[in-house]
Amino acid sequence: MKEVLEYIVNALVTKKDKVNIKEEKDGNFIRYTVQVDKDDFGKVIGHEGKIAKSIRAIMGAIATVKEVKVVVDIR
Repeated sequence: MKEVLEYIVNALVTKKDKVNIKEEKDGNFIRYTVQVDKDDFGKVIGHEGKIAKSIRAIMGAIATVKEVKVVVDIR
């Protein structure tokens, strides 16, 4: 799942070397903390948070198939 998230975020940003994704697992719960450069933050969030919502929806769909719960925090 982390690879999918990395692929999506890297496709959106210009400073790929500043992308950092931390994964924390606790049973069937996974939290991803995504950190990007301040110049790329708006690209990942999108207008009114639409891109962030889409990223969370994609990750949620994958989590449903894998029978886990996922949270994606973007910073």
